[in-house]
Amino acid sequence: MVAQWRALPDGEKVRRRRGAVVDQVIRSMAMEGEPVSPRWAMSARSRQSAALGLH
Repeated sequence: MVAQWRALPDGEKVRRRRGAVVDQVIRSMAMEGEPVSPRWAMSARSRQSAALGLH
C-alpha cells in the first residue's frame, strides 16, 4: 500500500489529501463531542468537490 501511494503522481496525492479534509474535520468534531449538522456536512462536501473540480 505504501508503495502504491509513493507511485502516485504528486498532483494525485494532493487531490486525495484535500479530498479527505472534510471527513477528517467531521471525525475530529465527533471525537470532541461537537455536533456536526448534516446540512453543514453536505455544504462542506459540495464546496470541497467544487474546489477539487469534481463537479
